[in-house]
Amino acid sequence: MTRGGFTLVEVLVVMVILAVGVLPLTMIQARSRAEVRETDRYTQAVTVAQQQLEWAKGQGFGNVVPDSGLAGQVEWRTDVVEVAFGLERIQVQVVFQQGSSPDTLRVASLLSMR
Repeated sequence: MTRGGFTLVEVLVVMVILAVGVLPLTMIQARSRAEVRETDRYTQAVTVAQQQLEWAKGQGFGNVVPDSGLAGQVEWRTDVVEVAFGLERIQVQVVFQQGSSPDTLRVASLLSMR
């Protein structure tokens, strides 16, 4: 009489093969999620910086004043510097959390009197 089924050694070999194949996939998935979160934070920072820069430019020459605020978890600050007569430089600095440390993004534009 023969018995059907698998031996303990066969089961252990299959489990080792599955562990070796599945473990890297779970590590890749965890790293992918972290990358997506970091990219999302960066995208939010860029969006806030662009919105604040466009809002400041929309105020018109001579009407832009330094300002700051918080948009979600993104802190922003707008600075205005007169570069030359009739020319202002508007800079928006955004600070956001990237992983375990804060990161800074700056965008700038020139606004002329004409």
